[in-house]
Amino acid sequence: MLLGTVVMGLSAHAQSDEHVLDTLQVHGFLSQALVITDDNNFFGHSSRDEGSLEFTEVGLNVSLRPHQDVLVAAQVLSRRAGGDGSDSEPKLDYGLIDYQMVSNQQRTFGIQLARISHEA
Repeated sequence: MLLGTVVMGLSAHAQSDEHVLDTLQVHGFLSQALVITDDNNFFGHSSRDEGSLEFTEVGLNVSLRPHQDVLVAAQVLSRRAGGDGSDSEPKLDYGLIDYQMVSNQQRTFGIQLARISHEA
């Protein structure tokens, strides 16, 4: 789904004339759950004594400012929630372009275009 929004709010403008790669940020995370239940096999065989480790999420996100008024960001997510692991194929979780036409200490006015995944 592609969303277009007009954004107005308060923000401080803190960008000088930097090289584009100086604004590159890359982050990631890994989440591993141990699920233990009594009688419900939730995310694998969680009712066994040792529980289930079959819920894992791995994400990688990146952002970049090709211009002081433009932010481009995206995140790829891989999630294994029970099953045999075939559901853990990496997918685009979100992607956005944020263009701020007016940005100062009193207000920010701009447009965001985004693709956000609604998969659970």
